Amino acid sequence: MAPLRRLWESITEPRHMKVTYAAIYALVLATGIATLLGPPRSIEGELGSVLTVIWSVFLIVGGTAGALTVLPGWWWAERLSLILTMTGITIYGLVVLSLHITQEGSRLTQLGMILLAMSVFAVRWMLIRHYSFEPRRG
Repeated sequence: MAPLRRLWESITEPRHMKVTYAAIYALVLATGIATLLGPPRSIEGELGSVLTVIWSVFLIVGGTAGALTVLPGWWWAERLSLILTMTGITIYGLVVLSLHITQEGSRLTQLGMILLAMSVFAVRWMLIRHYSFEPRRG
């Protein structure tokens, strides 16, 4: 238990928020891997296979970098991961918007969920935008 306690105490406050964001970044990583291994056919049909791989790489790199940088408070690097992650989400959103406009049926629910996902990262950006490192770190 002592190693886990030391690890937990090495995370600056608010610990619960940092661990939550690390889990969110891990979800982005998992989504990127799932997209790479089995992309949605409707999205791959619009983007093509090369751009679909690029889209998934944005998510994989953004999720990995975010998970590695959020706990130690390396905000300059986390901002890069936010840019990569939000770029991946934006690509998905633009393709879904294109499908909504060009195909029959509504994709508004998907677009709403994409915007909700983007908002998590926009809030994080607003929280860390002014500093390179977490100011409470010694």
